[in-house]
Amino acid sequence: MHQQLSLFRRLGAASPGWLLVCLLLGAVPGNAQNLIPNGGFEAYRNCPRQSNQLEEALPWYNPTRATPDFYNLCNPAFRSALPAHTGQGMAGLFFDRDWAEYFAVKLTAPLKANSCYYFSMYITTDAPGKYIAGTIGAGFTPQPVESTNSLLLPVRPQILDRQTGRRPRLTWERIDGVFEAVGNEQYALIGSFNTLPAFLGFYDIFIDDISLVPVKLDLGADTTLCGRQSTLKLDATTPGATEYRWDDGSTQPTRLVTRPGLYSVTAITSCKTFTDAIKVDYALDFDLGRDTTLCRGQTLTLRVPNAPGASYRWQDGSVQNTLTVRGPGQYRVAVKQATCIVTDSIQARFILPPTLELGPDRDLCGAETVTIEPVVAEGTFFWQDQFTDLQRLVSQSGVFRAGVRNDCATVLDSVRISYGACDCVLYAPTAFSPNNDGLNDVFLAYGCGDMTITSMVVFDRWGEVIFQTQTPPFQWDGFYQRKRCDPGVYAWRVDYLLKQGDSQIRNREQGSLILLR
Repeated sequence: MHQQLSLFRRLGAASPGWLLVCLLLGAVPGNAQNLIPNGGFEAYRNCPRQSNQLEEALPWYNPTRATPDFYNLCNPAFRSALPAHTGQGMAGLFFDRDWAEYFAVKLTAPLKANSCYYFSMYITTDAPGKYIAGTIGAGFTPQPVESTNSLLLPVRPQILDRQTGRRPRLTWERIDGVFEAVGNEQYALIGSFNTLPAFLGFYDIFIDDISLVPVKLDLGADTTLCGRQSTLKLDATTPGATEYRWDDGSTQPTRLVTRPGLYSVTAITSCKTFTDAIKVDYALDFDLGRDTTLCRGQTLTLRVPNAPGASYRWQDGSVQNTLTVRGPGQYRVAVKQATCIVTDSIQARFILPPTLELGPDRDLCGAETVTIEPVVAEGTFFWQDQFTDLQRLVSQSGVFRAGVRNDCATVLDSVRISYGACDCVLYAPTAFSPNNDGLNDVFLAYGCGDMTITSMVVFDRWGEVIFQTQTPPFQWDGFYQRKRCDPGVYAWRVDYLLKQGDSQIRNREQGSLILLR
């Protein structure tokens, strides 16, 4: 018998006033049933009072002459230097030269041939420097394996610790794996399967929460949800799976269903690849639509599918599957079919149609201009040529188009401005007096809105050019080379473009003027 009191300290507290009398299962993935009975070492026949009492943790048993341990907090005299991984109990194995401890148990059901199983357990050690990696694991056999000595048992384990590197001291870590059963394996054996210390270099392994579950992928039976607001969380969590692939490309083990359809997933394990699918239908699959805006005087018919055995109730108490919207407000319906009740609502808003008036067409003459002042109501105004201001000053012929829009409709209007009421001619004064009195201080040529001046030239009496420009403003201030010109007669020439319909004609005018001082 070996002693492990170094991991425990004696307490003077009274014994707990309870005993575990039922057989508890260890922690297992998902909702799968654990084939390892009492995998968490919570149940016991008698509360262990010292080390080496594995036989109290029924139905675990010792298959060799060695002395595995069982610890449980039902005994207040022993309290571990570390808590169990979960719950109150845990088991311990001691290893030394020619000393290999095991514990074994009969499974709750034999393993099925060609089926995959996921095994896991949590282990920790007080001597990580002595722990031999690649030795601790689990073997599963059709018959119990027993020995009258304390040496390694001749069993090839299905699960083995593959961790490389040194384990941390007294820190729970998981050993797990997936394997394919040969068939009819009924016993689980936990311990060391490869190597024992070559010299006297003993160490302890503490073990808790042992589980063995069938590996299967099950999304559940095809199902029907109530309405479009219903959701369903699909859980494809598969013990030992390393990868998930859904039909939409997602790779998480879970997926949220928000619409009807066929959903499939593949789970990949080191044993096999599993695939499952589920069809999700929606009863009372309807939608009244988005909130809407109607024009004054319009109506809208709300319609719910006529489902067999369904009853309907609208906010006004009507019980048909249709309702006509004639005014603003919120409209609601509740549909009941068997145990399924689905509600939906829609907000209706009524507005006036937009209006727009740009005014009558206008005929202008010469240098006349006109300001278009749109009259707008019930909407947002815009010019079709992207002009940004509301009012618009017009000085040339054309058709000017605008619109007003709101949620109800869009209306358009146009106005035609024409300079065809008189001949479009170039105007130029015959005399000017550049004396800074504010009257006739410059010589300025101008025409109607359909005329675009491109250049102006002024000559003296001998034909010498004393002023010229090709950019606005087309005007002369009576100076030449920054000197005042003498009073007298001068000549001018103006080139311009004249708009006629969709084309422009290039033209030239010339004449004389008198400069007065």
